[in-house]
Amino acid sequence: MNLAVKSEAIRMSMRKVKLGIVGCGWGSRDLYGSFFRYLENGELVAAADADEKSARAYQEQTGCKRIYTDLGSLLKDKEVEAVMVLTPPSVHCKQVEQIAEAGKHVYCEKPMAITVEEADEMTSACRKNKVKLQIAFMKRFNPSFLLCKKLIEEGRLGDVFEMRAIWDNARAYASAENYRHRLPGGGYLQEDGSHPLDVCRWWMGEVKEVSGNAMLVMSDRIENDDVACVIMKHKSGAMSTLHITMLTHRRGLESYEVFGTKGTLLMEWPYHSTHTLEPAIIKLYEKSSKVTDLTLSTSWSPQKEMEKSWQYLNELRYFCGCVINNREPSVTGKDGRAVVEIVNAAYLSSQKGIKVKLPLEKSPDITKFFKELRKSSKWKIGKDLWGSRY
Repeated sequence: MNLAVKSEAIRMSMRKVKLGIVGCGWGSRDLYGSFFRYLENGELVAAADADEKSARAYQEQTGCKRIYTDLGSLLKDKEVEAVMVLTPPSVHCKQVEQIAEAGKHVYCEKPMAITVEEADEMTSACRKNKVKLQIAFMKRFNPSFLLCKKLIEEGRLGDVFEMRAIWDNARAYASAENYRHRLPGGGYLQEDGSHPLDVCRWWMGEVKEVSGNAMLVMSDRIENDDVACVIMKHKSGAMSTLHITMLTHRRGLESYEVFGTKGTLLMEWPYHSTHTLEPAIIKLYEKSSKVTDLTLSTSWSPQKEMEKSWQYLNELRYFCGCVINNREPSVTGKDGRAVVEIVNAAYLSSQKGIKVKLPLEKSPDITKFFKELRKSSKWKIGKDLWGSRY
């Protein structure tokens, strides 16, 4: 038997976790919908969305067996073992509790929740019902990010003391209908900022103090922050910063720079890693002006690259492995909660003009904070300046 046939035989004989999805919006379609055919240890069997047209369209895209218009009906489906929660974060808490009480494992998109109190309730429900909970920080399963993590842990940079993250999105992103009136779902820092904030914590360690400043520029389009800066002080003594905006007039940029006593590591995409199979540009700067290009090579075949490197596929493949082997995921509710806490602390810092020490005693009133942002916004931007998304 040749290797290709043997590999195919192994895939065919592998137990597959029967998956359900709640939420069939653009994230489900664009980020997950295309790769279930490559998932060797899992199978999408059911999908639920309050909009039946969205559910049917998702069924046509993925070939899942059954669709439902509510989560309760999906949870009665005896074939479903685990549920992917791809709905807005404002409903995550209630839905995860329902799923856990039904005895099904949980794969929950970030941000995990709006407040740390909700995150605690979600984790408690999963622990009580003895089901797995994995938060979908897909960058932890991206080969480029894993390489940078390895370099830091191996000491190639020496003692790291600073990290700088930049997350710029093209201004048309803010014109997308899914970003209008996002008040119940948190702001842009909470939505997209969860990614780079998790990377900062993953690479630099636990955070002990947060300073933040959030703004609302495009108040004619959305009701929450669209620009923010965050400074984090880590327990190690190191510092990390994030600048995030959805209002650049050039292409989006995702960039991470780590500074150490022996070297500086730069990783960046001229667009976002979400939208490409191309690896990041990775460069290591060391003494005597030595520069090493560590950019990963890619396969000649887009399909092979998808199977090997697509971060969403890798993280879901890992989750299914945890269910099959009864293993706790490495990215848990603790990690999701930590990022929610950093975001909450940044909003509180911006609102009060103070440095916020962790752990938070109580989450701030985020709805009140967004109302204050809208009142204080000094910019009035005509809608004609913001084209269609991408």
